Parts: sequence; C-alpha cells; structure tokens
Amino acid sequence: MENEELLIKLTKELMHDYFQGNPETWFQYLDPRCIFVATGETILSGIDNIKHELKAHLKKGRGNILSDEYFHIPLSKKVTVVIAYTISESKEENDLQIVNIISFIWQIKGKTPKIVYEHASYRFYDEKNKDTFSPLKVEASHFQIAKHLLMGNPKKKRICFLNGNKTIYLDTSMLLYIEGNRHTTLLHCIDNTYTCTQSLQQLREELPDDFYQIHRSYIIHVDYLISVYCYEAELIGGITIPIPANKYRQVKTDLEKITNKSLKKLKSK
Repeated sequence: MENEELLIKLTKELMHDYFQGNPETWFQYLDPRCIFVATGETILSGIDNIKHELKAHLKKGRGNILSDEYFHIPLSKKVTVVIAYTISESKEENDLQIVNIISFIWQIKGKTPKIVYEHASYRFYDEKNKDTFSPLKVEASHFQIAKHLLMGNPKKKRICFLNGNKTIYLDTSMLLYIEGNRHTTLLHCIDNTYTCTQSLQQLREELPDDFYQIHRSYIIHVDYLISVYCYEAELIGGITIPIPANKYRQVKTDLEKITNKSLKKLKSK
C-alpha cells in the first residue's frame, strides 16, 4: 500500500511539473526500455525518443491543469498501473478543454520505481456546450500488451536474418509484424524496421506460436493485436493490417484460439 501511495504521489508530481514546463521530473523515472503509445502516433521506445517527443509537445504549450484524479491498479508486488485523469486548458483551441488519460505502468527495480510503459489518450471538451470531440478509450488490451512487454521473452526466442552485410539476432518479443513482397521482407519492430532477404515463408518457420500469417503478405504478432473489424486487424499504435474477405471468418476464429491459448499460459504463471 505504501508503494501505491508513493507512485500516485510521484505521478501527480510529474504531471504537474510537466504542464508547468518542467519535464525533468518525468524523465528521471523513465526506464531505459520504456515504451510510449499515444493517440494516433507512432510507438516510441527508449528514453531518448520519448524525451524528444515530450519536449516537442511542450514547445506547443501546455495549458494549466484545471482538475485531476489518480487511480491505481496493482498488477503484482512490484508492478502497478497509475492512471492520471486530467482536464486542462487548450492553448490551440481557446474555447475547448482537453481531457487527458495517461496510464503509467511502474515497476520497482531494486528500490527504485521506474516507468516501463505509458499509454496516452485525449479528447477535446467544450464546457459551454458539454460536447466532446475525438472520444478516447482506455483499452484493456494495452494492459495485456504491457504485461507481455514486462515479461519480456522468457525463453529468449530469437530469429536471425541477413540485413545488408550484417546478421541480426532479433528478440521476437519486440517484433510487431512482418511484411513481405516479391523482392524484400520488412520486419517491423517496436523500436526499428529491418529489411532482410529471407522470404516470409522462410521466416514463418522460425517464429514461435504467437505469430500468425493473416494475409499472404503479412505475419502478425498476436500479443500486440488490439481488435479485428471490417476486414482489418488493428495492432498497438493504430497499425492496420488487411484481412482477405474470403478468409475473414477463419482468421477471426484462428486469432481467438491463439489469444485464448496465450491467456491460459499467462494465468498459469
């Protein structure tokens, strides 16, 4: 309970400091492998990338926090989610306010709390007309994805491939999806994109069970799947992958089976 109260206090402190123009409080708690996901933006990985993005937003100007609430969800003895719900002034839209929901996943490393995952959503709110724009959602699947990232790759499953004149040994837990065509194959990771000369089918034979070929040109990492709709699969960060119309039902069934199998594994640990 002491840890949870401390993490709420730290979260409130870093939020208020950031909105007042000081991001350093936030930065000092970032874990080197922290992941940041925001509404409609690219996934960011690592301290330097996250610092650059937060500083860029700060240059646009942050309005004052008008009200704020903080909630916590303990995931384990060392991992806690703190959700910051704030309403702030908008510097860009004078008549509108901004509702922000930022989820921080804190992990105690040694005796030091570190932010290992952040998910930010927002919407504009018109106080006079009680209207909201760009509705936001806090997806439960993001917590599942964060848990997967925290667990890492316990079996250390890696694939190796040629990237130019280098051989890359890639941790599959960092791989979002693979895109292939006749001439090249792209491996899209959380923090990078690699090209390789191996075909999609050759790579498929090396991948663990939590990868699925959703299309003749795409293999996805099911642990990063957010939703399936309208002949598309949505991955974390708003990435959409096409699903062939004639295979849509079969793909949905297969993905449900793989997801349920993964959940059973997590519950058993």
